[in-house]
Amino acid sequence: TEREAVAQVNVPRADGHGGVEVAVFQLDPDGFVMMPLDPRQTTVPLGQPNDSLPVLTGIGLNQLEPGRQLGTPQALAALRLIAEFGRTPMAGLVDLRRVDVGVAEVLTVTTGQGSEITFSLQDLPRQLRRWREIYDLGQRMHRSIASLDLAVSNNIPARWLEADAVPPQPPKVQKTVRTKRKNV
Repeated sequence: TEREAVAQVNVPRADGHGGVEVAVFQLDPDGFVMMPLDPRQTTVPLGQPNDSLPVLTGIGLNQLEPGRQLGTPQALAALRLIAEFGRTPMAGLVDLRRVDVGVAEVLTVTTGQGSEITFSLQDLPRQLRRWREIYDLGQRMHRSIASLDLAVSNNIPARWLEADAVPPQPPKVQKTVRTKRKNV
């Protein structure tokens, strides 16, 4: 079956001329590192980040072998978070830009709106529901979330911004749902 990228990892590496280039790896929902496409088959040039995919940070180049699955619990939890997020109403309200998997037991998400949300690796659907409740509370108070720590089970630490202090975001483009093809 065809694999569909849900996240990407941008890792600096040495190029052949003594400089540094960014290697872009894409990941499917199961954590498999996808083989790079032939440049003639892609609309985004290879080596260029795809802005529509969240970027996973905290993963080393030595962990990224095309065709192999990532083995770290943080990376797999980040991919579960991305998948769960896509099925929540929050997906229409904010963009996931970056997920840092470099710290044990937590994921730190940066949104396109400038919020920083911390998740624990367990019970992601519950944390996503709590995020939505806090987001709605902020909307009623005319505030935006600056930071939120959902890894804490009680008395969730949150920092707020005045809603007018956040620059307006262009409307989010909904990703078209593709049907899965077999034996591609």
